[in-house]
Amino acid sequence: MKNRHLLIVVATIVLTACGKLGNPLLSASDGQFLRWIAPRNGLAPSCAAALYKPEIFIGQYNGLKFSARDKISAVTERQKSECIADLQQRASEVGIEGNVTREHLLDDRVKQRFLALQRG
Repeated sequence: MKNRHLLIVVATIVLTACGKLGNPLLSASDGQFLRWIAPRNGLAPSCAAALYKPEIFIGQYNGLKFSARDKISAVTERQKSECIADLQQRASEVGIEGNVTREHLLDDRVKQRFLALQRG
C-alpha cells in the first residue's frame, strides 16, 4: 500500500515537471515572465493582456489614443495574431529558452500564471 502511494506521488511530480519543461513559459523565472508580459515600451499596450485579459489591453490601448474614433471596444483577431508573433519574439529577447509556439501561448496554465501575477 505504501509503495502504491509513493508511486502515485512520484508520478504526479514527474508529470508536473514534464508539463513545465514542455512549455518554456511555465519554466521561465518570475523575472523573465514579468518582463515578457510587460508592454514593450511606454507607447504600446501589453500583448500578453490581449490574450489573457483583454480588458487590460483595451484600457491600455485606448489610453494611448487621443481620438475617440481610434479607440477600441474589443481585441481584434489581427491584434491577437500580431501579439502572438510579438510574444514569440520577446520570449527569446528576455531570455526564455526554447521555441515558444502558439500552443504554448494559449496554454491555460500560462494564462493562470499571468492572472496570478496581475493580482500581485
